[in-house]
Amino acid sequence: MGSSSRKKVISPLLSIFILILVWFVSAEIVSSDLLLPGPVETFGGLWKIVTSIDGWETILETCVKAFTGLFIALGMALVSGFVMGLVEIVYELLKPVVTVLQSIPIVSWLALAIFWWGVGFRSPVYIVFLTLFPIFTINIAEGVRNVDKKLVEMAKIYRLPKRVVLTKIYFSSAFPFIVSSMRIGIGIMWKSVAVAEFMVGTSGIGRVIADSKYSINIVRVFAYTLVLVVLGIVTEKALDFIIKKGNRYALKN
Repeated sequence: MGSSSRKKVISPLLSIFILILVWFVSAEIVSSDLLLPGPVETFGGLWKIVTSIDGWETILETCVKAFTGLFIALGMALVSGFVMGLVEIVYELLKPVVTVLQSIPIVSWLALAIFWWGVGFRSPVYIVFLTLFPIFTINIAEGVRNVDKKLVEMAKIYRLPKRVVLTKIYFSSAFPFIVSSMRIGIGIMWKSVAVAEFMVGTSGIGRVIADSKYSINIVRVFAYTLVLVVLGIVTEKALDFIIKKGNRYALKN
């Protein structure tokens, strides 16, 4: 293992160790699980979650909602983003609308969700969708508009098929913007779904955190918060893996 590889491994581990140490010392100073549970108590709560069927069902429920909202947002954003990027008048008409959607805070969507979709499974999915869709759309549109015009002109000269122009030129130009928006979106996705479940959900991690608040089970709040952090990290690493595989495939083709 080279020095650069060791740094990549050691640096995150050192950061985690320092964070846990500060957490442990702070918990000892506070000396109250009702205010700040320590790492030992929290990891104990986490162990109860991952060794119970109810715990995994709760995690799975949140994951299904989060990824359903994510994929719907990405699918619709790919279409709307490409149309906005390719057609100038559509871009000028829709950009203000998308910007307004992006500016609306989650709390406003949550208030409307209760009236529009009620309490249950759908509301968190729609909240994730409404939060991510504007971010994805704007980024994809800008990526398409950022295409190298010389490549487009050459494609016209050589009369390349529209499918090739769309996939090899426009999509390649938009790809870094898609990746960037996905990185931003993943973090927002887990926050959005948890908040939505907390406010308008009947199940999932956010709902369990809400119930734990009412029963003053702060250890469980910390444990499920840790689950959300782990889900965010795992999702980001999975995205990195997919991107690397995609880049290798693109180079081969």
